Amino acid sequence: MGKKTMSRRERVLTALEHREPDRVPISMTITVDAYANLKKYMGIEIEGDNPKVGRWTDVAIHPIVADKYGLDVIRLSNPLNKAPNIPPKPDDPKVAFIDEWYCEWTKVPRPDGTYYFEISKHPLAGATVEDLDHFPWPEPEEVKDGALEMFRDVRENTDFAIMTKIGGAVFELATYMRGMEEWYMDLAINKEFATKLMAKIAEIQAQRDRNALKVVGKYIDVLRLSGEDMGSQNGPLISPRMFKKLVAPHLKTVWDIAKAELLAQNPNGKVMLHSCGSVKAFMKPWADMGIDVLDPVQVSAAEMDTAGLKAHIGDRLTFHGAIDTQQVLPFGTPEDVRQEVRLRIKDLAPGGGFLLAPIHNVQGDVPPENLIAMRDAVEEFGYYPIDL
Repeated sequence: MGKKTMSRRERVLTALEHREPDRVPISMTITVDAYANLKKYMGIEIEGDNPKVGRWTDVAIHPIVADKYGLDVIRLSNPLNKAPNIPPKPDDPKVAFIDEWYCEWTKVPRPDGTYYFEISKHPLAGATVEDLDHFPWPEPEEVKDGALEMFRDVRENTDFAIMTKIGGAVFELATYMRGMEEWYMDLAINKEFATKLMAKIAEIQAQRDRNALKVVGKYIDVLRLSGEDMGSQNGPLISPRMFKKLVAPHLKTVWDIAKAELLAQNPNGKVMLHSCGSVKAFMKPWADMGIDVLDPVQVSAAEMDTAGLKAHIGDRLTFHGAIDTQQVLPFGTPEDVRQEVRLRIKDLAPGGGFLLAPIHNVQGDVPPENLIAMRDAVEEFGYYPIDL
C-alpha cells in the first residue's frame, strides 16, 4: 500500500489533466437501496440523511459517508429549481411522476424488493412536426435558494472534487419523448421532425446550463453533460455518419455553451459525457467536440476492451468508470472484484486519465462487501507508479 500525498481534489484534478496523482481517484453513483445497504454495512447512521431519489433511483451520497468510504469525488444535486410547468401527477397509482417534458414514469418493482422507474408514456408519440410549435415546452429554471451556499460549503469545508449535472440530454431525451421506435424512424426518414425536436431541446438545455453555471460554476470540477446513450451491448445505435450529419450539431450547441461558461467560471473545470454501451466509434468525434471525460466505459460491451481504449484515445479522454456492474459487482465474489479493479487499473491508470468507478449507478443487488472490496483493491493496486 502506498502513501497519500495529495488531497482528494488535487488527486482528481491531476488525473483529469492526464498526469499521475498519488493514487487512482475513486468515484461512485449509487441507488437508494444500495446506499442504505452500504451505510448499514459500514455502521453509519446520520440523522436526516434521507436524500431525494432521482429518476434513476439514484441518491446523493452524504459527505460523511463519502469520507468514511473513501471517495474522492462527491456528486452534488442539480442546483436548478424544478420547471414551473410540470403537470400534476395523474390519479393512476402506478404512475410515480411526470417530468417537465411530460414524460410519464412508472415505478416498477424488482424480484429482489428494489424498484426502478421506467417511462410509460411518450408525450410526442404520433406527433407531427407542426405539433412541436404547440408543445408546452418547459421554461429554463433559475438556481434554487440555498444551492450556492451548498456548493460553496462543500468547496470550502471539504477537499472533495465536485461533480454535478445541470441541463440534460438532447438525443436521449428525444427518444424518451418520442418513443424509441418512432425516434429511430425519424432519424432515418423523418429528418425534419428529428432536426426540429433536437434543436428545441438543445435550446432549453443550453439555457439551463448557462443559468446555473453563472452562479455555481466556480465550484464545479466536473460537469456531467447528462446521458446520451448511443451504444447497445453489441455496437452503436446509430452510424457515425448519421451522428456527424444529424445529431452532432445539436449536441455541440449545448456542449460549447456549457464548456465555455464552465471555463469562464473555473478554468480547471472539465466536462464529462455519459454514454453507455459500445461507443468506441464515437470517442474521437466526442473528443474533437470538446468532451474531456467519458463515463461509464461499459467494459462488457463490444469493442470496449480497456487496454484497447487507452491506446485508442487515452491521451485525449479521461475514463470514468470501468468496474463492471453487469456481472462482477452484483454476482462476483470480493476476490472477483479485486481482480476486476486490478485489471482496469493496469489498463487505464498509467499516465493518469482514469477515475475508477462502478459502471452506471450501483444497484440494490450489489452486496456492500463488494463495494468495500472495490475500495480496498484501489488501495492495494492504485498507487503510482502503477506496476502490475
